[in-house]
Amino acid sequence: MTPVFRYLNTGTLPDDQKEAAKVKRRACAYVILHGKLYRRGFSIPLLKCVDEGQVDYILNEIHEGINGQHIGGRSLARKALRAGFYWPTMQSDAKEHVKRCDKCQRHGDMHLAPPVELKTLSSPWPFAWWGMDLL
Repeated sequence: MTPVFRYLNTGTLPDDQKEAAKVKRRACAYVILHGKLYRRGFSIPLLKCVDEGQVDYILNEIHEGINGQHIGGRSLARKALRAGFYWPTMQSDAKEHVKRCDKCQRHGDMHLAPPVELKTLSSPWPFAWWGMDLL
């Protein structure tokens, strides 16, 4: 996003013709407001473009923060998008963040675990394990 920011801010393009055409094509989806780069979104008017240093903090806050629900990678990326943030590698970064989460790896896909064989309980006589609580 740095070449796009540079193009929108100062009007300078890369020397390579193919790269310059790419930057021009991408630049129509972005706008600069108060010195910060924003991307035009579909449902949300402007999405704040985030640099790589802030990505881990944002993903961590959404995934494990106060209202964090330890959601999956795709849902995490969508939630970050709905929160008004954008960066080009959202999907892959969110999936990697979930893969690094210890709680998600321990408790995540228990329903996909292979079934365990049931153990039979034997009792010395019928209804031997029954009990009653009296109040």
